[in-house]
Amino acid sequence: MGPQSPPFVRQRISGALLIAGAVVGAVGNALHPHSVSPDPAATVQAIAQDGAWVAIHLAIIVAILLIIGGLVGLAEDLRGSFAEPLARLGLAAALLGGAVVTVSTALDGFGRKAQAVAVADAPASEAATALRIAITANDAQQGLWSIGMLVFFGVTFACFGGAIIASRRFPGWFGWIALVGAAGSAIAALLQIAANGEVQAAETIFLASSILLTLWTLAVGVRLWRGPALVAGEPSLAPTGG
Repeated sequence: MGPQSPPFVRQRISGALLIAGAVVGAVGNALHPHSVSPDPAATVQAIAQDGAWVAIHLAIIVAILLIIGGLVGLAEDLRGSFAEPLARLGLAAALLGGAVVTVSTALDGFGRKAQAVAVADAPASEAATALRIAITANDAQQGLWSIGMLVFFGVTFACFGGAIIASRRFPGWFGWIALVGAAGSAIAALLQIAANGEVQAAETIFLASSILLTLWTLAVGVRLWRGPALVAGEPSLAPTGG
């Protein structure tokens, strides 16, 4: 075997980033609560007592960064095809939405944790005020999360799903899975935006959609690692034979 070509090396790096992001994201998603409590005080208390809360959100942030890195490589591999404009739009949405999701996750994981501990440790005379502050901060974080959900999990994966279908460099089902997951995420985000807060239906829909997108990310990562089949007439990105 001869030396690996630079495009093939790039594909492998992109695939590794997507695989790692999918695995880390799956762990964070599995450990993060997905039920909406009607009692804000109970939610704050649960966060204060959750010893893994910070680690869970740190894992989610790492997963987002890894996935964005992999999508950069995927967009590069789709250059020169009919899918290039969609891939570029998807990458722009990934960068913008990923930034919003990262900030929202940091507020949820680190800011809310600190506030929850402060509420738990507050003297009785200050507990009610501390709780109101925590609830207000949570409402602001939820608004940010809804926008991030719409842009990153909705627009990003919809664009890449459409790009994969248009490029014909992957089996068609790769693109349709991304489109279904993106549609579910967008619906969940719009439900929360309309309700101005957390909605159990949105949480349930997003859980199912995020699992689907995680599996898609893993599958695309494996495909890139192995070297995807290209359309006829395009140069191979596989290693050259010796």
